[in-house]
Amino acid sequence: MKKSIICNEKRCFICGFYLQVDKHHCFHGTANRKLADEDGCWVYLCHRHHTGGDGVHDNLPFDVMLKKFTQMRWEEVYGDRESFRKRYGKSYL
Repeated sequence: MKKSIICNEKRCFICGFYLQVDKHHCFHGTANRKLADEDGCWVYLCHRHHTGGDGVHDNLPFDVMLKKFTQMRWEEVYGDRESFRKRYGKSYL
């Protein structure tokens, strides 16, 4: 797995908590998770922000916000919007 293009500090990307954090693939699903690994499109999240009550898996606006942020970062590192769309099948921006 490639280093994250977003943040490599082992702390929750949202709140900064540093105990019991998980890697969250910002683009998920079988094909996109592999691409996210290759491109470094993941962040560390604490339990609360990953799978807990405020978690990205149960909060669609939070999930979309994280996808948008990650896509902006991806475009800075790898290329333009059309390249992103070709790689991930759609644009979140």
